Amino acid sequence: MNRSLLFTALGMAFLVACSDGSDNSTDGESQEQQQPRTVTDKVGNDVTIPANPERIIGSYVEDPLVTLGVTPVRQWSVASRASTQVYLEEHLEGVEPIDSTLPLEAVMEADPDLIFAWGEDSAAGGSYDQYNKIAPTYVIDNETKDDWRATLTLLGNVLQKESEAKAAVDEYDAHVEDVKAQLQAEIGDSKVAALWVIGGNYYVVAPDVASGAVLFEDLELTPANIIAELPEDAGAHWNPVSLEAVAELDADYLFLIDSDPETIEKLESEAVWMNIPAVAQGNIYNRSGTSSWLYNGFQANMQTIDSVYEAIIEGE
Repeated sequence: MNRSLLFTALGMAFLVACSDGSDNSTDGESQEQQQPRTVTDKVGNDVTIPANPERIIGSYVEDPLVTLGVTPVRQWSVASRASTQVYLEEHLEGVEPIDSTLPLEAVMEADPDLIFAWGEDSAAGGSYDQYNKIAPTYVIDNETKDDWRATLTLLGNVLQKESEAKAAVDEYDAHVEDVKAQLQAEIGDSKVAALWVIGGNYYVVAPDVASGAVLFEDLELTPANIIAELPEDAGAHWNPVSLEAVAELDADYLFLIDSDPETIEKLESEAVWMNIPAVAQGNIYNRSGTSSWLYNGFQANMQTIDSVYEAIIEGE
């Protein structure tokens, strides 16, 4: 064998050896990560997280789950399983609904290997032990569940998807900064409101939760009078207001969340409707009652930001 061929053969052998060593190291590391491990949830329960859980139930944590690349085996629903989180339908296509209260029989039927309980009350009164007999159950405490970033980060830690969680938060913050700058240039301090109509009643979003936090904390838009005047301890995401209060609404831009077409039609026929600056200026944006505006999370908030952008910047 000449020297050139010898060096080539030795080089190939070296590359194979390095490749084998690298693969073995990666496999060993992967195997170590995939071992079951015990963690303590936020209310003090020791929970054994299975290796690579594949059948997760997390009623109302579907948003952070799909953000992490995880498809749950059931999805949250209400109204006898008729109403689901429609804004997530592209991520949850084919996933069967389960009642938001997580009935034990339905949970057993789903055969989960990990359960996330949404809030401390969801696993109270002995129900935690019953869920835990079906599958390891991790309780998300009330403080965490009210903060979408904290919830996403927590689930990322539990499921060993920390990098995915961080990437999503970074993407969100960058998107906020981009859209916020464009909105500031377009409308400045003009006042904004979101009004939800359902069951013959009117509700305005609170300025510090759900889509209200997106509008007034993240995008730093200026809230209209009846939102700015809500008490700090209002508590609810959406707060009831009277027709008289709606008549005095000083919003220049109004997002109308439609869960009740008949009441909206009646509202639009009222003489007071034309008193709202947004109506006179043609800045009314109808959004579906099944849209992201009624929810909270990375997916929901990103969709809400895009909804605002499409309305105000693109004029849709």
